[in-house]
Amino acid sequence: MAEPRAQQSSDPHGWRREGKDLTAAVAGGAIVGMPLLYTMEMWFHGMRLPAWHLGGILALTLVVTFLCSLESGFRNEDTLAGVAMEAVTSVGIGIALSAAILALIGEITLDRAPREVVGKVLLQGAAVSLGVAFANAQVRGKSRTGDEPQEERPPEGDPEALQLRADLRDFSAAAAGSLLFTLNIAATEEVVLIASRLSPWRQLAILGASVALCYVILFASGFERHEVYVKSLFQSRGFETVMTCAVSLLVALGLLFLIGEREATSDLPTLVACVVALGLPAIVGGAAGRLVV
Repeated sequence: MAEPRAQQSSDPHGWRREGKDLTAAVAGGAIVGMPLLYTMEMWFHGMRLPAWHLGGILALTLVVTFLCSLESGFRNEDTLAGVAMEAVTSVGIGIALSAAILALIGEITLDRAPREVVGKVLLQGAAVSLGVAFANAQVRGKSRTGDEPQEERPPEGDPEALQLRADLRDFSAAAAGSLLFTLNIAATEEVVLIASRLSPWRQLAILGASVALCYVILFASGFERHEVYVKSLFQSRGFETVMTCAVSLLVALGLLFLIGEREATSDLPTLVACVVALGLPAIVGGAAGRLVV
């Protein structure tokens, strides 16, 4: 798709546009694939499926991703060759993102058999790739003011009351998204299993990745285009990200006490590790929830 002349002059080599495309792709893949990345049955199937099954899954993923890219995609290609290349890139991003998340939660390690690692990554990458292929439909152009930029209008009513209402809506959306993503994960033994593998440095790595994904999902989508009635630090990108992460972690903590495995709350170190483990899908869900409100 041809770019506007003004955009070409500000980004002559297309690096800025490519960066935005790739961050949107990562955001879409994380939203769709995260729940499955925490599913033990998917891990086991990846270990057990024969090589020809895995090859068939990869081929089917490429075909379906190609068809999805015709309609959505993450680069808006308008030629068959471009769509085909985008489909291959989508699968590559899906596989890379799956491998990164599985490595973070300790499901794939260097001492595992290569066949086991490849099986898990390929199977999980199939779902993530579809999320990448639907990136434009999922995350592009989302904002509190709608899918398209609108003309600025003066606020009707007390600005402080309107801002409080908008902030409460954001809080509720983050909580609802987190609950939706983690309700079927919190009660499973996967959380305790993952938490048992997490050293302090790995917990910090997961928290860092969670915050980074939250930021990417919110702002790679153009979420910064939203109405601000009272300008303050609370409407900054950093605070929006921190607030979404904090709400999501609180939801994860509450679910562990309410429906989690008894081992998850047996002592403080285990509880912290379980909150961090469950916090990754919770934060992705919280950011996704913000996009739909």
